Amino acid sequence: MTKRFTAQTGSNNTIKIFNLTTGALHRIITVDGSIITQPVISENDLTVTVQIGDKKMIKLYNVASGSLKRSISL
Repeated sequence: MTKRFTAQTGSNNTIKIFNLTTGALHRIITVDGSIITQPVISENDLTVTVQIGDKKMIKLYNVASGSLKRSISL
């Protein structure tokens, strides 16, 4: 059975990932900058848009490890 997750913003720069089956907190990801969109999980990836100074970026994280996979400047 594949684990399913949901995400919600914590503080200004954290994202909480929860296991949908158990409701348990899976991990907390701290992002650089301020979160300006709700995080979205697709398969094993989490995508969120952040603002760092006057720059906006899309950040792509691995849900299982919490590691940053890619940053895209807007």
